[in-house]
Amino acid sequence: MTMISLQGTLTVYNPQTRLTYFESGPENSTSSVVFIAGLLDGYNALPYLPMLSQVLANLGFSLIQVMLSSSHLGYGISSLQDDVKELDVLFKFLREERGKSRLFLVGHSTGCQDAISYATYGLHRSVILGMILQGPVSDREFMQDSMEMYGKYLRLAQRMINDGKGQELMVREVDVAPVTAYRFNSLASAGGDDDMFSSDIPFEKMQIIFGQVKIPLIMVHSGKDEYIPAHVDKQRLVAQLSAACGQASMGAVVLPDANHAISDQASQIKFCEVVIQFIQQILEQTERHELSQQQSFHGLSI
Repeated sequence: MTMISLQGTLTVYNPQTRLTYFESGPENSTSSVVFIAGLLDGYNALPYLPMLSQVLANLGFSLIQVMLSSSHLGYGISSLQDDVKELDVLFKFLREERGKSRLFLVGHSTGCQDAISYATYGLHRSVILGMILQGPVSDREFMQDSMEMYGKYLRLAQRMINDGKGQELMVREVDVAPVTAYRFNSLASAGGDDDMFSSDIPFEKMQIIFGQVKIPLIMVHSGKDEYIPAHVDKQRLVAQLSAACGQASMGAVVLPDANHAISDQASQIKFCEVVIQFIQQILEQTERHELSQQQSFHGLSI
């Protein structure tokens, strides 16, 4: 296993819960990319983070990895709604306490669900200039394909929810982490809160899921993603997801040789290039918009 090492600063952003974020790159930068990892992940969970931190630093941006209550083994007793509330605290802190004026979001795996959820109903979503979704996959399709007792556990979860026990833990054998009936159903059932990237979601439903997102975004898919079942038509899925995002979508990229975590160096380089090009494009558009507004203001007759 390759050692992932970054130097930076650990900061408490939520005094009530003692949750922290880790920031690497230029000290006191007002420009940052916030990274949200996936299930079971914590700090330095992805092999591309050191390279991403370095290329962002060259652009004057810092990289912020955020710890949520759902990090590591906490996802089973949490929810996307809980993540959104904690991200609200984070973004308010970054703006008001740290003076961050240019913020972008990178979501990995289930972090993509967090990004879509935050862009839909987060209180401070307007501060985010753009989002990169890396490795958006369907937990449901993966579980259907790989979990031997999938149907049994899903029926158990739904029975518990119907009995008013949605926030109670399921039997220990269900998952590697303690998991409530609600969260298992959210991840495993068609139409669950986490079910955003499944290939069998009707396009009209996809449009509803992504339709409220107004923040520019780009999706980065892995051509050899081990969490996408072999029967899924990846090209069709990529096209549908991109189209469902409407005007918010700034395209989709497929890294043909990458796995879910983008472990190979060549794909890491390409991913970092995509991130930098996306950020630069958004910043140029923002600058043109601000210049246009200034010119309109000065052109007013009083």
